[in-house]
Amino acid sequence: MPVITIATIPHAAERELLQGVADAVADALELAPGDVIAMSIPVRTTVTNGATTDADADPWALISIHGSDRGAEKTGRACEAARRAAADWSRRQVADGGVDLEGVWCEWLLPQHP
Repeated sequence: MPVITIATIPHAAERELLQGVADAVADALELAPGDVIAMSIPVRTTVTNGATTDADADPWALISIHGSDRGAEKTGRACEAARRAAADWSRRQVADGGVDLEGVWCEWLLPQHP
């Protein structure tokens, strides 16, 4: 069961973001309803090195998918689906006067065994 964490600025429509990314990853991996979990990690402040002001105006979304080894093709497909879903969500928010993500990064993390 893949578990997705999305770190980005808090937003009133973050549940929609989580659901869209979870559904996209499930579709990419051909998983059944209930097989993917997504949770948000709110980013309250962002700074850039050498700057004297916060960088919140240009937020990024960092998506980590935690799951077992499914091979490079499937994990790549899942990450691309997650990136697209987050970017699509951002475009819809911009159309409604909301958040404009500067970019989306996604990675697949394998379990670490002792």
